[in-house]
Amino acid sequence: MRVRIRFEKTGIMRYVGHLDLMRFFQKAVKRSGLPIRYSEGFNPHQIMSFASPLGVGLTSEGEYMDIDIKEEVASANGISSLNENMVEGLAITSFKYLPDNAEKCMSAVTAASYIVTYKDSKDDACYIENICDLKEKFFDEAAAINIVKKTKKGERELDLKPLIYRFNIEVKDGVPVYDLLLSSGSTDNIKPELVIKAFHEYLGLPEFDELTLDIHRVDMFTGEADSFVSLGDIGDER
Repeated sequence: MRVRIRFEKTGIMRYVGHLDLMRFFQKAVKRSGLPIRYSEGFNPHQIMSFASPLGVGLTSEGEYMDIDIKEEVASANGISSLNENMVEGLAITSFKYLPDNAEKCMSAVTAASYIVTYKDSKDDACYIENICDLKEKFFDEAAAINIVKKTKKGERELDLKPLIYRFNIEVKDGVPVYDLLLSSGSTDNIKPELVIKAFHEYLGLPEFDELTLDIHRVDMFTGEADSFVSLGDIGDER
């Protein structure tokens, strides 16, 4: 039986990298007493996979992990037994059984949503009074948003426009708050920093520093642009 676990990563845990997070969950699952399945062979390991890794420094309320278990556990008990072994900044919020034909969360992700704002209310972008109007020209009215994206193999030209499914701005107390829905996964994984950087360049602002941003991942989705489904809506509680 395969279970999808949704969890939050906040506070000090934002500075813990993905590999360390994986090691923590392997130990936490073992301590929880959940009947997790192990792989066969000379070096058995827990059958566990994670969705798209979260960058260091980011927070999230929509992280996912799939595990295989040998026998059914009540969803409420699964949540409580895991939460008893969490640390501050990590919290289990959902424990659902997946149908047999469900893709693993790692390969299923096609989009992710984010809320992005500025850590310093004196950031240059906060002084642009018509920033919402400029956003419309940059995104809504643009036929293309061409950038140069750096990859492990070098640099390549990329049109961001078809990979941004939602780009909204709301100004709160003088600070722009971005609501983004972006392509995610192994093919075109678009980071919110990349989108904000392109917008800053359009605005003619000084050299962009991604460390000035406060980025929160809200959820991850599977499917196509016109029919996205949250990874957390797949499966059922028992």
